[in-house]
Amino acid sequence: MPCALRACGHPSKAMGSCCAGKPAQPQPKQAQYNHNIRRHAGKGGVMLNHNLKRLAVLAGLLLSLQTGAQAAYPDHPLHFVVPFTAGGNTDIVARIVGKGLAQQLGQPVVVENRPGANAMIGAGYVAHSRPDGYTMLLATAETLAINPHLYKKISYDALKDFSAAGVIDRFPFALVVSPKLPVKTLADFVAYAKQHKGKMSFSSWGVGSTSQIAFEQFLQTTHLSMLHIPYQGAAPAITAVAAGEVDAFMVPLAVAVPQAEAGHVKLLAVTSPKREDSAPQVPTMKELGYPVVIGGWHILSVPDGTPADAIARLNKALNAAIAMPEIRDVLLKQGVTPSPSTPEQADRMAHEEWQHWGDIIKAAGISAK
Repeated sequence: MPCALRACGHPSKAMGSCCAGKPAQPQPKQAQYNHNIRRHAGKGGVMLNHNLKRLAVLAGLLLSLQTGAQAAYPDHPLHFVVPFTAGGNTDIVARIVGKGLAQQLGQPVVVENRPGANAMIGAGYVAHSRPDGYTMLLATAETLAINPHLYKKISYDALKDFSAAGVIDRFPFALVVSPKLPVKTLADFVAYAKQHKGKMSFSSWGVGSTSQIAFEQFLQTTHLSMLHIPYQGAAPAITAVAAGEVDAFMVPLAVAVPQAEAGHVKLLAVTSPKREDSAPQVPTMKELGYPVVIGGWHILSVPDGTPADAIARLNKALNAAIAMPEIRDVLLKQGVTPSPSTPEQADRMAHEEWQHWGDIIKAAGISAK
């Protein structure tokens, strides 16, 4: 064995250091190969470390871009679907609230009317839209609480296909009767209806509408029986009452007050838990001994699966919008009371209303094709 290897066991040690005075011996090929591997491995380790640093920087950039994209919501216009025709109370509320949302979100809010099939067309469209926070529904009792119990075939699941971003408002119903009836109070009307059993009628703005279901609860509570006559809208329904063609109608208070003040109908009571500030002179059915507490409402809903941060952003914007004086005052004039909430409270309310309206429909035996 060469002295260099025998003396120190390392081929890189020249004989000048291990065996002084003797000429250096040639290094074996395997030893030289091992030396080269170690030398290049050192360079590769440096390169690998450098590449790992570059990957870490790129990952950080991607994460920051993703975070920035989430923080930027919304970054383009939103669509606010109204499942009723333009010009009605629901459409008016949507346009008022949409204006406030646009100011709070910094993006245009486009109100889009998709009426038909007792609001099922518009609701179904939103239910099956992309859950990205850019398509919203102005949900009502019809869309979330009535249709699921009324129709055998429906294109969406009211409890599973939507997530609530928040409650927009609530509003009470009012019982109005024909000015031709010889009654002045709710007790008078109930007594008169019992005396004329089988001869009384009530109107609504359609089969399965909130006006019909609300009146059905009144009939169940008072043990009355009256013929239902549906009309295509609230206007012809209340006109029929004013003309004496129909005896009674359950209508939003905001619609009832001006008609009563003009002498076209008699306003007997409201269905709210307490008297309304907009009509403090009108008693509640509850205080008169008839525990009928029912009302309409609007909820801002989005497709199920919408990111939680988008729902939280919409909720914050909605609550801020309906608190704006210029928005709140106009809503109150429309007969609805702004009702800020959390998404969880709104979802809970939707589920409770689904059960409440369903119980009334089942007890009344109402169904639709």
